[in-house]
Amino acid sequence: MSLHAARMRLRSRQFRQYIKKLGCKRNQTLHFTLVHDTMSRKPAPTSQSKARAMTLHKPMMRLERRLSQVTLYTRAKRRVPLLQMNKEGYAVFMTVNYRERDRGDFQGVRAHFIDVDLNKLVETYRTGEEAERRMQELQADPAEQIESVTVTRTSQERYVLVALRGKRRVRQLKRRFLAKHRERIRGAMIVETKNGFHVYWAIRGGKLGRFVAIQRALARKFNSDPKITDLARVMRVPGFHHRKNPASPYLVRVKRWGRKRPYTQAELIRKLSLTL
Repeated sequence: MSLHAARMRLRSRQFRQYIKKLGCKRNQTLHFTLVHDTMSRKPAPTSQSKARAMTLHKPMMRLERRLSQVTLYTRAKRRVPLLQMNKEGYAVFMTVNYRERDRGDFQGVRAHFIDVDLNKLVETYRTGEEAERRMQELQADPAEQIESVTVTRTSQERYVLVALRGKRRVRQLKRRFLAKHRERIRGAMIVETKNGFHVYWAIRGGKLGRFVAIQRALARKFNSDPKITDLARVMRVPGFHHRKNPASPYLVRVKRWGRKRPYTQAELIRKLSLTL
C-alpha cells in the first residue's frame, strides 16, 4: 500500500468513526455544512458550487466507506463530491445533534462539546486607552508571540481587542491545555484543529431542555468559545483539511477517541462539577 493510500484509509476511518462515536444511527440523516475558508463572505451569484456556503445531507446508511467516494446531496438533490470540495477550499462541518430535516426541530442530543481556540485572544475594555495599553503589553511580550492585534469599537461603546498568536505559541498552549485538564477530559473524544481542540462528551438519553445550560457551564469551566451553546451548532469534521491558509493546509484529526460508553447529562455534570 502506498503512503497516499494509507493516509486516505486513515482519513476515511477517522471520518466514519467520528460519526459513529457521536451515536449517529444508520437510519438517521446526517447534515453537513460546507463553508469556503478563504472566499469573500458575499455569496457568489452563480451556481451553488461557487457559493461561499452550502448545506448538504445524506442518510447514514448510504454513506460511502471511502472518503474519496463520499458524495452528499443539496436540497435540490444535486450530488456534491465531499473530498473534492475540501480540496477546492471548502471546510467540512457537521451538525452534531440530531434532527431529521435540516430546518426541522431537534430530536436528540448526541454530545456536549467545546471549541478551544488557542490562536485567538479576545478581550473587552471600557475605554480605548485601556485597550491600547493592553495591545502594547501583548506586542512587547515575547512569550505570547503575537502576530497581529486589532482593536474595534462596538455599538455599546466597548473596545474589543483581538490578538492572533504564532504557530509555536499555539503548540505550546495545546500541550499546556491537555496537561492542565488531563483528568477533566479523560474519557472525552478530542479532535485536534489547527488552532486548538474540539472536545466532545458523547451523550445518551440527553434532554434537549438541558443542552444550552450545560454548554454554557462547559464554556465557563474550560474558558472556551462562549458561542458554542446552540443545538444547531456545526463543528469541523475530522479527515478534512483546514484551508484558511491555502499554502499550509492543516488536517483536522481525532487525537483521542475517549471511552466507549456515552455519558448521561447528570454524570457529566457530576464529573466536571458543572454549575448550571
